[in-house]
Amino acid sequence: MDLFQIPSFVPVPSREVMFNLSIISVIIGICLIIVGLILNNKNKKKSTAAWICITIGMVIIANHGIQLLFAIF
Repeated sequence: MDLFQIPSFVPVPSREVMFNLSIISVIIGICLIIVGLILNNKNKKKSTAAWICITIGMVIIANHGIQLLFAIF
């Protein structure tokens, strides 16, 4: 039973599209972590930009990784 009715003018993507978006987001998160690690090693000091990239990458991976787990199971 649906609790909320989705209006007909709101486009709802299919399950396959959401699955592909989650995979692409996980790849982007991995790239952000790699960029953050490269920036961190390059500067050899505490770099705020590097830690921001690493943190955002980890959050993206955690969020979309959980979505992928629920989509698979």
